Amino acid sequence: MLAHCDGSRRRFLKTTAATGAALASAPASRAFGQDADGAQPKVPLVTLGKTGQKVTKLGMGSSWPVSPSFVQAALLSGVRYIDTSESYENTRAEQTIGQVLERTGLRKDVYLVTKCNRYRGVADPAPVFEKQLDASLERLRTDYVDAYFIHGISGQDMSLLTDPAVKQTFERLKAAGKLRFVGFSCHDALLPELLEKAAEVGWIDHVMIQYNFRAVDHDKLQRAIDAASKANIGLVAMKTQRGADAVIEAIDNDGALYQSDQALKRMREAGIKKQVAAIKAAWADDRMQVVVSEMVNFSDLRENIAAANEPLTVKEARLLEDHRRQTAHLYCHGCGHLCETAAKGVPVATVLRYLRYYAAYGKRQEARALYQALPLQARDLAAADLAAAERACPHGLPVVDLVHTADRHLS
Repeated sequence: MLAHCDGSRRRFLKTTAATGAALASAPASRAFGQDADGAQPKVPLVTLGKTGQKVTKLGMGSSWPVSPSFVQAALLSGVRYIDTSESYENTRAEQTIGQVLERTGLRKDVYLVTKCNRYRGVADPAPVFEKQLDASLERLRTDYVDAYFIHGISGQDMSLLTDPAVKQTFERLKAAGKLRFVGFSCHDALLPELLEKAAEVGWIDHVMIQYNFRAVDHDKLQRAIDAASKANIGLVAMKTQRGADAVIEAIDNDGALYQSDQALKRMREAGIKKQVAAIKAAWADDRMQVVVSEMVNFSDLRENIAAANEPLTVKEARLLEDHRRQTAHLYCHGCGHLCETAAKGVPVATVLRYLRYYAAYGKRQEARALYQALPLQARDLAAADLAAAERACPHGLPVVDLVHTADRHLS
């Protein structure tokens, strides 16, 4: 196991060849990832697994309030992979993206992904996908999407991957020209099992998973990613850049925990931005083809395009790994099947994910809404055995403090 983890860590943090510099302001041409001025930086292209499609290695996420001007700026900067969902901003994200693609005439130049999450709790989910896809196509002002995802699949939903009716529905939608490829998104505790099942069933074309520099010591996940990569499933990473920092701020106002993180301090002194190093680290893993980033402003867009053209340096890799080690006990790794069994009621990993939305991503309203939508039992901290959950955490997280912090901010 240790040898496998060490190998994964080296692969994850290896350096790549430098290819570019600053963001261009000139409009992009119609070729994927190309800018009109050849002297300006381009967003590099990759082949997305078994789809065979050439796409930009940087994708635009849209689960935050996305403006038409930002979507257009991303397109004109050469970003040609756009990820959205019916659930983002209560369908407004799809509407905005559809309007911009129609106005710019760039629909055929974009690899467009949308997702369905309304299958949950439905006795017969297969017809749901077709109905919801039709609604998404109308909002996106297009007659097809490049990929349609089962959104936020969990271990409880694994039977969808072996359900003949679900597979036949997607195949029929492919034959009708409404979608080209099929996939799923996931940040569930049983992600390794879901990836392995996707590789086994054979009809999943690509997936989007939570993956960042902190995952290098998760041996089971690394083996599952190897299996998916060997099956030539296109791999897209999300949630690559944010980590423990904002959660530390949420639980430690005097900064004492920050002072113990000497690696982050050295990063700042060297002028290295952790988020930039982190997204480079995701690309440095040669199994990951695309990173979808929630870029909330034009500065994020410029930084990420520059990062897509630069290798992870040895110094960045070393400091990022030191930072990972020093803050591993403050970052929820999502292995909720361990702590949640012990907690007897509170879905600890889910609650801490909502805290990360609140503290790291600035999605305060969404985080509160998600937390308050949990069943009362899931928020009954007095009845839960959080101390047992803390003891069950293999990473030594201060589960009691973090869950109470989440409840204080999100209730």
